[in-house]
Amino acid sequence: GTCLRIDEIIHAMQLTLFTDYALRTLTYLALQPDRRLSTITEVAAKFDISRNHVVKIVHQLGVKGYIETVRGKHGGIRLARNSEEINLRDVVSDMENVSCLLDCQREGCLLSSGCRFQGILRKAMRAFLDVLGEFTLADLVKDRDRMCGLLGLGIPTQIL
Repeated sequence: GTCLRIDEIIHAMQLTLFTDYALRTLTYLALQPDRRLSTITEVAAKFDISRNHVVKIVHQLGVKGYIETVRGKHGGIRLARNSEEINLRDVVSDMENVSCLLDCQREGCLLSSGCRFQGILRKAMRAFLDVLGEFTLADLVKDRDRMCGLLGLGIPTQIL
């Protein structure tokens, strides 16, 4: 076992801005009707995020298979899978370096040989991820009309 500083413990239970923006990007794409292509510029403007950040987020989401990029003049980005197939645990685990937080190898801690906190933190992190694992991107966009309204998107027409 090793010892974690208080700031590392707090960080372990908080999502980074990168993950926050990745979830916003996925939510935005999930709300597009008929897999409509969106653009990086559109996402950046909608959430007031720098375009450079969105480029990095989109790249990582693409590498992990959550979104696909269509090149060309009328290209853009869209979900690569149905929102029901995108598990929130997977997204958070892929965007955050969870294994680094769980396997800290800090040296020089006088308490390391007797420290039990690392095991407690691992258990807490597993519980945190297990709860996320109960939900998908579809759960985030369940109330489509309200979400579209909040984002200023046209309300998608639903076939009755």
